[in-house]
Amino acid sequence: MRSKIRHHVQKSRVFGAVLAGVVLGGGLAAPAHARTAGVAAAGRDTMNAQLRCVLDGVVTPPVPGAILSVTGPGRSFEGAAGVYELGGRALRTSDAFRTASVTKTMTAAVALRLAERGDLRLDAPIGRYLDRKLVARIPNGSRITVRQLLDHTAGVYDYVSDEKWFQYVLDHPQKTWKPRELVDWALRSGKPYFAPGRGYHYSDTGYVLAGLIIEKAGRRPLHQLYRSMLLRPLKMDRTYLEWWEAHRGPRAHNYLAERDTYDFNPTFDTFGGGGLVSTAADLNRFMRGLFEGKVFKRPATLRTMLRVTPQSVKAGSAYGLGMSRMSLAGETVYGHNGFFGALQVYVPKLRVAVTGTLTQAGMAAKEQSRWFIENALLVSIGKPPADLCKRD
Repeated sequence: MRSKIRHHVQKSRVFGAVLAGVVLGGGLAAPAHARTAGVAAAGRDTMNAQLRCVLDGVVTPPVPGAILSVTGPGRSFEGAAGVYELGGRALRTSDAFRTASVTKTMTAAVALRLAERGDLRLDAPIGRYLDRKLVARIPNGSRITVRQLLDHTAGVYDYVSDEKWFQYVLDHPQKTWKPRELVDWALRSGKPYFAPGRGYHYSDTGYVLAGLIIEKAGRRPLHQLYRSMLLRPLKMDRTYLEWWEAHRGPRAHNYLAERDTYDFNPTFDTFGGGGLVSTAADLNRFMRGLFEGKVFKRPATLRTMLRVTPQSVKAGSAYGLGMSRMSLAGETVYGHNGFFGALQVYVPKLRVAVTGTLTQAGMAAKEQSRWFIENALLVSIGKPPADLCKRD
């Protein structure tokens, strides 16, 4: 079983391109049978029935459960299907879940908030914020900028790409990891992918470094900056940085193939690049707040966040600062996903937010993840597949 999981996880590092191997980041063409009827013609009741079909259709082994929240003009849906844990009670829309790399969008948002108030310079070298000894150990460290960490153009080796690291996590699920330990593992294990700014490669190591920089620039612990700059203003009351903050209600069990990861010590993925626990409703509040002027003081800041790099476009990922862009049935969509199945996307033209999760790691249920995200989005923009509710 471990070898099977390891194989899936090694492949799933492409998911850092955001829903890559699932949907976002690779560009998605609408199915040939997609209908063009809009929301007004379909009606809210019809749309909600179709979203229920999406939820019910995706909960088959190995997916234990799914949660979905959709909001926007003429749209309001919250639903859950499946179970909270195998053999347990029904999953509820209010159940929280580990968001994994969905956290990256919020990390980038905090960095941009700090930049707005002059506490952080995106194009400053990372040595301005990190201690000299650490920067000296990072290949090309004196040339890497904060922006390059956030848009994955720094070339920093990704510790998750190291097969030995992932196997170590599986073998030692109760280990408490310090952020610097994760960076140290990366520095011992691999070489840079390219010189800073010369390519694109998804890197959790880069986001751990970004988390350390944010703490230095913000002069407060990372979890406090999330709370003061995002969670409290947006009333995301069920969201918290696991390990650093107390739980805020039931958290659904997330699975990695057959393995229940509920009791894994979360510190292997809880600093900058992952770690937030949230609900579908809270993620929905975040995406609406981000795109509807409730996070940044200046509209130009959001444009900076959404501006994808040429390097990522060349790599097929269209990534900006903690956010990916894709085209879906003629609509531009922005979003991010997480390893354990979480997703958050927004369609600016329609002002539609789609958030939720599967409770199975995406690459352990690749086709179901793709089907779930693709059809939840198509229904939400008013272009559902004609045979959606007839799926076996």
